Amino acid sequence: MKNITLLLFFTITLASCQENKKKAGVTDDFEKSYKEQKDADLLPEHTEHFDSITNLYSNYKYKVSFDAPNHWSSDAGVSEHTIFRTFQPDSAITFAINVIELKVAENEKTPDIWEMYQIQKEKMDYTYKVLIPKQFNSKAEDFKASKTYLKNKTTLKREFKYLVRELDLEYYNTSIVYQTLIGNLSYTFSLDVPTMFYDENPNFYDNLIRNVTFLYGKDDVNKYLNKKGN
Repeated sequence: MKNITLLLFFTITLASCQENKKKAGVTDDFEKSYKEQKDADLLPEHTEHFDSITNLYSNYKYKVSFDAPNHWSSDAGVSEHTIFRTFQPDSAITFAINVIELKVAENEKTPDIWEMYQIQKEKMDYTYKVLIPKQFNSKAEDFKASKTYLKNKTTLKREFKYLVRELDLEYYNTSIVYQTLIGNLSYTFSLDVPTMFYDENPNFYDNLIRNVTFLYGKDDVNKYLNKKGN
């Protein structure tokens, strides 16, 4: 049950962080975010790499990489737990990776996120059905959740759309969010794209998630990271 509580808190914290555009508080259940660890000089050099030519980002601490479209812009995002964001500013299209490191016992088994969802649907959907629509003064429409797989990892996929009104513009935005748990790490991969663009080329946007890779064979790097300060 502890892991369920952590994941619920994680999703709510993540949404609140996006809503308020400020740092989320560190709790006893979470390790410091990657950004906080960098600011506090708790990480050695070379824990991440970004190739600006190919728009390929790799994070060796969290063992994840993403090959973004070459012509998109990229940065570290505005949310505390975002490690990478790639976007098209003139089209309001964004793909972001958020990672939260949970404090769990060494022998604690990683739960199946889909099984968790079957038990706690209402609470786990609260972020997407209530908090995010509240942020945009809108409501989630055509919401659906499904079990998928990402590189053989069980993944919870959520899809919905909401109405956006900005100055003299009014349009629907489509959100596709994938969540998975690997060890003590909670990963969230989120795509936001105006529905009119999504409908023009759904295969392209649906396949962006395929550009995520979980890195293996980095044991030596992790051992080195753990020796920081020794």
